[in-house]
Amino acid sequence: MSELRSVIRAVLTEELRKLRQEPPASRSREEMVSIRNNSELATFVKRMLTMAQDARVRADIESGRHVFRLAAQQTVPINAHEPLAPAPGSAPGPVRFENGLIGEKQVAQLPDGLKSLSIGKSVRFTPLARDELRRRGVKIEG
Repeated sequence: MSELRSVIRAVLTEELRKLRQEPPASRSREEMVSIRNNSELATFVKRMLTMAQDARVRADIESGRHVFRLAAQQTVPINAHEPLAPAPGSAPGPVRFENGLIGEKQVAQLPDGLKSLSIGKSVRFTPLARDELRRRGVKIEG
């Protein structure tokens, strides 16, 4: 009986030692990030601050086991006579959703400075999307 206990103890000791060791490089994590506007940048920074509160995640990021890569974005050709950004003080054009479920991702893609959002009768919002619209001061017209 004591021999069985010593074998079990040896196996457990070895397995626990393996768990405490640094994870192998093959366990690295790559995360694609899309940052197309100020709102997406702010969301990413908030997420990074939250992630950094966990010491293990922070260590993974610092050591390169958790890597962030920019997602491939479609490029839009810009003509020489077109401005890169809207003129200061100009309001963005109207935005309308006809149907479907609007989530926080769609809200994050809305232009900065948008004052109102026009929706069809069948449009629904997730609670996070509605909160973000309220935070940004966007009025929903339907």
